[in-house]
Amino acid sequence: MRAEIIATGAELLTGGIAETNSAFLSEELLLLGLVPAFRTIVGDSEQDMEEALSRALERVDVVIVTGGLGPTEDDITRKVAAKIGKRRLVLNDDALAAIKSRLSQKGRKYPSSTDRQALIPAGARLLPNPVGIAPGFYLDEGKALLAALPGVPKEMEAMFAQGLKPILTERFGGRVFIRRRVLHTFGMSESDVNMAIQDVLKKRSPRLGLTAKETGVDVSIFAGESSGALSQTLIEKTESAVRKKLGDVIYGVDGQRMEEVVGALLKQRRLTIAVAESCTGGLIGARITNIAGSSEYFERGVVAYSNTAKTGMIGVPADLIERHGAVSRETAAAMAQGRPIVKKIVALGAWGGA
Repeated sequence: MRAEIIATGAELLTGGIAETNSAFLSEELLLLGLVPAFRTIVGDSEQDMEEALSRALERVDVVIVTGGLGPTEDDITRKVAAKIGKRRLVLNDDALAAIKSRLSQKGRKYPSSTDRQALIPAGARLLPNPVGIAPGFYLDEGKALLAALPGVPKEMEAMFAQGLKPILTERFGGRVFIRRRVLHTFGMSESDVNMAIQDVLKKRSPRLGLTAKETGVDVSIFAGESSGALSQTLIEKTESAVRKKLGDVIYGVDGQRMEEVVGALLKQRRLTIAVAESCTGGLIGARITNIAGSSEYFERGVVAYSNTAKTGMIGVPADLIERHGAVSRETAAAMAQGRPIVKKIVALGAWGGA
């Protein structure tokens, strides 16, 4: 079973707003056994949206549209959905009552233009909005199910969880159980990771993918079997094979961040840490202290950006900086070995921004 996510809005195409709904929906759909095959962003043109929706309905089993359900002229999702399905737009009494109730709770007046948000394609099922104004809907277009959700992430996520997810589970759940594991690596290039695990990558099942990021290279493992247990077993077996190839290069799994892993290791070993930064301007300290409970192991941090600060605050010899430069391996080492702030000082950021 395959799905397509269509995000609407001219602002998503012009760079005014980052599109984040697709990432959330992709994760949720995978857990239901629906493979996100396409992600599409389309502007506020009826012709473009009609083309995008028509194409999606022909090639996947589920189409989810986010955005375009507001009260303004450029909110055209309901209009295009009705046109494609050859349906009339009808005023839904339940949707209208819910909108009026929500506005009343917020102490806001009810403008007549809001009636537009209660228009739903004939035959569509209403998806109530538990946290906002605009209702959503879904309809069965024969081969595929088409659902429309708000573009506001908070509203979209709540509506999906409480309204659409149970419907998709009932209709598509239990066919394929997809599981995913993401292994985070650091210290190897994407090509080096590829070479190290190429024999595992060549296997048809499960599917593996590499993603290069600023923090390292992610190895994603996808398995889709007839039961959750089978998928999980395949994931774990493949993860073990990858770990044998990469070893300590793997520092985290799934949602773990490097600073979380570092913090957990420091707590486990009862160590504290201080940082002396230059080019990073406090970024390392900010990342470490962004973790709850970091006060147990983070002692302090120094941003020694200028050469004077390096010599005066940390004790880096001035002649060393003159010989090798402020941005050098030698200066970074001297920052780490300078006047200790605590038992151990780690210098990050002086050498090449590392």
